[in-house]
Amino acid sequence: MAKTIKDLSEQIATLQNTVLAFQEKVSEDLTSLHNAVSKISSELTLIKQTAVAAKELAVTNEKKITSLTQQVNELSDRSRRANIILSGISEEISANKLEETLVDWMQTNEVQVQADDVERAHRLQRNGRGGNPRDVIIKFAKEKTQQQIFKALKKRKDLKFRGKNVWVRQDFCQETLRRKNLMRPYAQKLHANNIKFTWGYPSSIIIFREGKRLMARNVMEAKELLKKLGVNTEDISEQGMEEEPETPDPGEGSSLRGEKRPRSGSL
Repeated sequence: MAKTIKDLSEQIATLQNTVLAFQEKVSEDLTSLHNAVSKISSELTLIKQTAVAAKELAVTNEKKITSLTQQVNELSDRSRRANIILSGISEEISANKLEETLVDWMQTNEVQVQADDVERAHRLQRNGRGGNPRDVIIKFAKEKTQQQIFKALKKRKDLKFRGKNVWVRQDFCQETLRRKNLMRPYAQKLHANNIKFTWGYPSSIIIFREGKRLMARNVMEAKELLKKLGVNTEDISEQGMEEEPETPDPGEGSSLRGEKRPRSGSL
């Protein structure tokens, strides 16, 4: 009997030792797991901080890129301020006679211009759409001369060259043209409703009403502006044209004044 009790006591002691060892092992494993979780948590915090910093840097860089792109566009437009683009000039005019012919044509249209006012004139490289002649770009010796001639040509109604319609426009970079083309349908709406307006650089629509200056700088603002004026815009497509059309802006002339270019030192 005593031996049985002794054996049972030994078994119980052995079991207790086993349980204690297991508990210690579990405790060690839990401690190790806790440390691992703490390390992962710290690493995740660091990753989040890095991601936030990277996002802030990306936003900052995007603003810088936008600002630099805008400056480049303005510089490009500024370099074109002495230019005028003509659409509808016959391809029959040879390159070496182009300047002389255009000067004679402008003089015929009562525009005060001399041969030495023109620095050069040439065709744009792209082909005219629908069989139309390629546009002609004229670079004048002085920006002031360009402004005077552009204004004089815009005052002339139904400009023609050898019986064909001719349109005159300013020379802008592609980004400015893209932004203007997005706004063009709203300008067309204003013209159709006999509402006088002017273009502001690079693509703003400006209206003077009851002594107040109303301006739309983008499509959203244009919608709001026309809504205030009681003009329906629901039928306007939001897909702006990608190229400058070879027809004039509706509204140019009596209801559309000259476009304001970036002034020197405006960057």
